[in-house]
Amino acid sequence: MTKVALVTGCSEGGIGFALCEALAFRAVTVYATARSLDSMKALDHPRIKKLVMDVKNDDDIQQVLRTIMEAEGKIDLLFNNAGILAAGPLIDHTVDQFRDIYETNVVSLFRIVKSVVPLMAKRKEGMIVNIGSVVGDVPSVWTGVYDSSKAAVRSMTEVLAMECRPFNIKIMLAAPGSVRSKIIDKQGDYEMVPNTIYGAFHHNVLDRLALGYTPDTITVKECADGIVGRALSANPPSYFYIGGQTRLLRFLAWLPRVWAMSLMWRTFSKPAPKDKMT
Repeated sequence: MTKVALVTGCSEGGIGFALCEALAFRAVTVYATARSLDSMKALDHPRIKKLVMDVKNDDDIQQVLRTIMEAEGKIDLLFNNAGILAAGPLIDHTVDQFRDIYETNVVSLFRIVKSVVPLMAKRKEGMIVNIGSVVGDVPSVWTGVYDSSKAAVRSMTEVLAMECRPFNIKIMLAAPGSVRSKIIDKQGDYEMVPNTIYGAFHHNVLDRLALGYTPDTITVKECADGIVGRALSANPPSYFYIGGQTRLLRFLAWLPRVWAMSLMWRTFSKPAPKDKMT
């Protein structure tokens, strides 16, 4: 029987877009969602159906779920991919920016699983894949708000995995490292906020963002193929790391915490080269 998948955050250029293509290639019926249909117009496959859904809007979520259940009668796979990246010193973010990041990366994930888990529980079958990040294991300086939101995603996923055991619902956390995606490209023009106390570290923030372009950085297609391949396997893993820098960050996770944080700070607090100083 054909599997049915719901994927969030499917705008072109991102991991969600590539997840939809990878799933369709494997004969899965895919419901791709994003805040606008225009952002998904390049998704052109007979197995992919596109729906508008803002993950921060409860009415949108319920409408999408009704549409899928009326058409398919089930949801076999849920890929919680929607998320936003935010760079800069922690205290340079406004409270509204902080709330928006958590609303998108954490609260919205809760909104969706709260509605989808009961549907899967009735059938005693299903799988949920939450897209986290390696920085959810080891936070990196200059992306603290994003990193802390992904740490929350990891914790929620672990609890969900335990609490879904009675209903035969499989839970997987996919933790990408460096992936060349739209979410990274959007940070290319980063500028410090006016009157920041961290002005001397602007080049360090740019160095941190440059990790998205290291030699071992993978494409969104490579990332999506890896995640979908594991999710559809006979024994999907609870955790799946993929992408550049994952080995390094997993190594840091095994170090005493104070060592890991000290190394992270030393790496991204070096003075600017003289030829770049003004």
